[in-house]
Amino acid sequence: MPYPAAGYDLLPLYNLARQGKIFTGNIAAGGVVLPIYSNNTQQVGLWNPAGSNVDLVLLRIGLTYVDTTGAAGGFVLGQLTGLGAAVATGTSITAFTETAAVSDYPGGGFTSVAKFGQGATLTVVGGSVTIKRQLGLNQTVLTAATTSSPQWKSDFEFGGDVVVTPGSAVFLAGNIATLAKFTGSLVWAEISRVA
Repeated sequence: MPYPAAGYDLLPLYNLARQGKIFTGNIAAGGVVLPIYSNNTQQVGLWNPAGSNVDLVLLRIGLTYVDTTGAAGGFVLGQLTGLGAAVATGTSITAFTETAAVSDYPGGGFTSVAKFGQGATLTVVGGSVTIKRQLGLNQTVLTAATTSSPQWKSDFEFGGDVVVTPGSAVFLAGNIATLAKFTGSLVWAEISRVA
């Protein structure tokens, strides 16, 4: 049977990677506590600057538990729209320290158009972030002090239906104020906009 056996066509994603259009943003190994989506300090964000001429198509979010007792709740994508291309006083984003995205085709010299940020340097106008999508990823009340070793998968794959257009941003957040620390990755494709 020809590869891939499951019938899933990987070639389009490979071609996008080879063209330098797929990137990964990584959260620091020490992890972050994802705030409620309405908080004015976010921890993980992806911003498509106005005038970029690309759409960001989300492909995957993967989270890995680091430590701290969790709280029951779920994760969401928050969104902001009507943004410019830079941080400015009086705008919806007043601080956004970028973390370099990694090209999924190493050695090609490709650089992301998007702005990826992680850590407590993503400041938005309080209450301006709205829920774009519930992810169906849940957090239980767990503790790092447990003597068992439960394993679980905590990721979400998109089907090409979540697009971050120029002048908008998304944030990985909680539907509540979460407590546990997570590290992880956000993967997206940068697709040229057709006039």
